[in-house]
Amino acid sequence: MTPTDPHGAAEVTGMSTMPLEPDSPDPDPLSSEQWHTADGSQLDMVIDRQIWPDAMIDAVRPLLTTATDMTCQTFGWPRLEIGALLGGDDQIHELNLQFRGKDAPTNVLSFPSANDDAMPDLGVPDLDRADRDMLAPGEIAVAFETLSREAAQDGKDVEHHLVHLWVHGLLHLMGLDHQADDEAEIMEAGEIQVLAQLGIANPYAEPDDQLGGEMG
Repeated sequence: MTPTDPHGAAEVTGMSTMPLEPDSPDPDPLSSEQWHTADGSQLDMVIDRQIWPDAMIDAVRPLLTTATDMTCQTFGWPRLEIGALLGGDDQIHELNLQFRGKDAPTNVLSFPSANDDAMPDLGVPDLDRADRDMLAPGEIAVAFETLSREAAQDGKDVEHHLVHLWVHGLLHLMGLDHQADDEAEIMEAGEIQVLAQLGIANPYAEPDDQLGGEMG
């Protein structure tokens, strides 16, 4: 997988810390927010609002929360607490270099964790997790510029591309992978199924196969 593969998140394991904020002038551009899904999952978002337009955040918030619920329903997972960084190429480039040895930005990175104590720190304050049936499998980081560039190159809706990367990242956090062909087929089929429920066309189909274009 290349660092800018539009169809795959990079899975990173074994971290105990994950510094996400490069040197930046005050005020801090990173905004920490909690998004709650209809089914009770929680998304602990760190958003660089100097890079991500407010209108796009408003548009994708219901898409990402619904996609989380749809993914949990499709795979029979419990409610999730996911940490996420919506950052820029510079931030994801730094993470990609530090944890994967790849000196380039990438679209999305996944940081799976088997337990809360091993979870990388996204900069979100420690939360009182009173409801212990909520699983915290790790974190996802997305680069805005790479996301936007890939969507434009492939003729995709940028919000739909983000949802695809989000679902792909969730599957990585829950142990799915695409290193072997059979694993890739299972993972892609799951993504296609979830996205279809959201009215988003098969992201792996060739343009000629997508009759009528993307839905929704």
